[in-house]
Amino acid sequence: MAYESEIQGQTYIFEVDYGEESKAARVIVRPALGGPEGLFLVFPDGSLEPAEDVPGFGPNPAAEDGRWPMPPQELIADARRIAKAKNPEQDAGEEVQD
Repeated sequence: MAYESEIQGQTYIFEVDYGEESKAARVIVRPALGGPEGLFLVFPDGSLEPAEDVPGFGPNPAAEDGRWPMPPQELIADARRIAKAKNPEQDAGEEVQD
């Protein structure tokens, strides 16, 4: 599911993805008008980290500091569910808290 959001005059599209990582899910962010993409890895505990070193992803050209805007909380929660499903032994019996 894609989520569109306007942040500081720029429209961004966020999307949750299963990803290649064994311990994390992905939230991909890109400008609505096209261009490079940013990547956040979301872990089973709900923490996330920007992953600009993954091939195909890089800094945000629309931001002076190159940072991508944080994904919406509902997408972080969705990605966390995916990450937890990828790591069922890590949190056996624990429900996702949103």
